Amino acid sequence: MSLPPPDLEDIAEHLSKPAPLLKTIGLNVKGCEEPTLGLPPTFLETFRSSVRALTLHGILLSPSPRPLEFPQVTKFILTTNFRASVPSGVLLDTLERMPLLQLFEATFTSQPDLIPGHRVVTLPHLEQITLTSNLAHLVPLKIPILPVLCLPRARRVNVRSLRNTTISDAPILPSSFEEQLPNLSAMPEVSVTLGNEFKLEFSGPGQSGLTLFVGTPGFIFTRSMFGGAPFGSVRKLRSCFPRRAVDWVPFVEVLRAMGGLEWLEMERNIGGPLTYWAGMDKQAEICPALKMLVITNPTIDASGCVQLFELARERAGVPIAHVQIGMALRS
Repeated sequence: MSLPPPDLEDIAEHLSKPAPLLKTIGLNVKGCEEPTLGLPPTFLETFRSSVRALTLHGILLSPSPRPLEFPQVTKFILTTNFRASVPSGVLLDTLERMPLLQLFEATFTSQPDLIPGHRVVTLPHLEQITLTSNLAHLVPLKIPILPVLCLPRARRVNVRSLRNTTISDAPILPSSFEEQLPNLSAMPEVSVTLGNEFKLEFSGPGQSGLTLFVGTPGFIFTRSMFGGAPFGSVRKLRSCFPRRAVDWVPFVEVLRAMGGLEWLEMERNIGGPLTYWAGMDKQAEICPALKMLVITNPTIDASGCVQLFELARERAGVPIAHVQIGMALRS
């Protein structure tokens, strides 16, 4: 249902009768510039116990003396279209009223505000969460919602930025990662893509996964930005470089965070990143446990830069045990 803000009072009259079979509600409010909109007290009260899926576009459930509970909601999708900051406290209040929530997706077109105090909200049944920043102007990537959520059953976590993004000092992921996202604390495999985008995909047992995506060329990776992400558990890394003109700093910083990495596959335009890596100081501090290097589908003759890299590792006392060029080694 799509409507301008003044019509909310009108539809409340139509939605004030019992509807025990109603399972899904979708509201799309156009032309609203305020981050919260007071819903009529009777709104949703008569059928809130039957609703399983709730979609809100351009509206949040405002605080009220009688906050609405959604005891049966398992799916909640939110898209903001506000010019003002998204009130994170209101959003957290809404999530707390959904004790059976399993899937939550939110797209922010304005920056969420900071969360006061040390609040932590536990969503005991949430299995999948996707948070997308889609701001039209250059701002730091900052999504303060996820660091204060405790998701003991989460299997999939996706954090995405679709527009111009700079570095934020605020972590995107919780610093107490193993406590708040215990199912994602062991992620032995990762893939990274650098080109017109920066994308990290962590993979764990049971199809669990953590995806970090920034759609901005030249994005600089900082480990503090991604909170307590489980870089230390990573043993295998697959990397793809679809473009030549890329800043290799993010890639090397990712490698620095993976102290236990043993197996690395590099695909396509590997000359730039491998040469850059070979020229780095303190070589022994970058992937000291690395044993296997696989070069797949190189766009150049890779033998020269591979020899340069092997020599740099030998000089640093961390030689590569096995190198393979051509077909990828799968295990």
